[in-house]
Amino acid sequence: MQMNMEMKRKVEDITTHSGKLRCERKASFRNHLKENVNAINNCWTSDRSLHSDFDVHMDISPFKHCIVENFMRDTEYLKELKEELLDLKFSLKRNDLYQFHQSCDLSEVNRPSINSLKQFLVEECCTWLEMATGIKLNNKVSVTCSSYNYSDHLLCHDDRCEDRRIAFILYLSEHWQPDYGGSLELFDTDDSGQPKEVVKTILPMFNTFVFFEVMGKSFHQVAEVGTVDRTRLSVNGWFHGPLSECKDVIPNVRIDIHLFSPIQDDCSLLAHVNPMYLDPEIQEQISSSFEQDSEILLPDFFNKDFYKEICNCLCSGEFSWELQGPPNRRRYETPREKTLPLSLNKLVQLMKSKEFFKLLGDLTKLELTPFQNNDTAVLQPRCSYEIQRWQKRFYTLLHDDHMSNEYALDAIIHFNVHNVKQLQGGFISYVARDADEELLTLLPSPNALALTFRDKDTLHFVKYINSVFHGCFHMMQFTYYETSSSSSEEMAENVT
Repeated sequence: MQMNMEMKRKVEDITTHSGKLRCERKASFRNHLKENVNAINNCWTSDRSLHSDFDVHMDISPFKHCIVENFMRDTEYLKELKEELLDLKFSLKRNDLYQFHQSCDLSEVNRPSINSLKQFLVEECCTWLEMATGIKLNNKVSVTCSSYNYSDHLLCHDDRCEDRRIAFILYLSEHWQPDYGGSLELFDTDDSGQPKEVVKTILPMFNTFVFFEVMGKSFHQVAEVGTVDRTRLSVNGWFHGPLSECKDVIPNVRIDIHLFSPIQDDCSLLAHVNPMYLDPEIQEQISSSFEQDSEILLPDFFNKDFYKEICNCLCSGEFSWELQGPPNRRRYETPREKTLPLSLNKLVQLMKSKEFFKLLGDLTKLELTPFQNNDTAVLQPRCSYEIQRWQKRFYTLLHDDHMSNEYALDAIIHFNVHNVKQLQGGFISYVARDADEELLTLLPSPNALALTFRDKDTLHFVKYINSVFHGCFHMMQFTYYETSSSSSEEMAENVT
């Protein structure tokens, strides 16, 4: 019995000692980062690049950013931190801008290694960053853990929000390879301050700390993760502080939207549109459903031969395509030439015709015919349109200026659609302004006219098409404005 008690006491001693050793592991960076902080500051404040022998690489292009390799002194601590982080509950975050999994704010978590990280960020790292950059910070640090798996992504944005001053990322994925994707990509900007293209790629290497000042041109994104069996894990967030007195002012960029009045066209509806949709009884049924739901999908809308003719024309190579941006707003292609091939022009003229306006009015009961007011002035309905080509890594993003004060009817039809699945993206999502609620999802469907009536508080976007998708498809997007709401021949959206 005495021997058993002694053995038990020894085991307890070892366990306690091991526990102490584990607790002693804490977040801290290497001493030479503190010793060389003035060298970093000299380059940061004088807008000079730095490539040092102490694993610090700072560049001023396309905006000031710093990469610190081998950041944490104790890599065993990082492994313990990683274990605690992976034990947390992650929530799927998905909207127009991103798709990935995220933990709660780590301020809500009480675990040894995570607590040590939070203390380090507030007490040591914050002071070090102030000395390195000269940017005044307070003790507020927002920090979460992000997990990117296959097809996850974060699209172009600048991080500006309230009092964020410095953005940071600490990468925790070991042995990450370039072909896995998931790199941090930095954009340059044009003369108007809008992002142009990716000019620098930063691999998410283990124990690498990246930071940059949040500013008007700090546009960046996380490239889509392209590997199915690896997870890109990082701790990331922002250091907060007083806003600079010299605020970034980004000039507005005008994207003109041309509005057209109905035209007299010789094209016969009967020769191009499924006769079913010209039947008054069918139209009444459709309008009744549309009045209740504000949306409807009309399958087999065009005659098969006409639809096939348009599909072939769009793939014929008779005209070239031009990429549309800026990438913090949209990424897809439109025809470069102003003069369209005959068959495609035939479709455009048909959908701009008085007869087609009237057909849509019969199907929806909206005011889409000319109207004479009391002043004897004739008010005209209007429409705008765009022909688009879509492939992987294309998308549109929501913006405040995406809204119009006009109520509008979207009439959208897809071409060359071959088994596009929702998980691949490319669908149109209608959402309520300032709400997470998704009102409607439109999947690309062959020869189906999607009619959706939206008010000024309803926005829509095309979800990022991930790399699972191969090939391309086309979309004709018309927007019709009622007689009572149209007031000009051309309107413009401001991109901010």
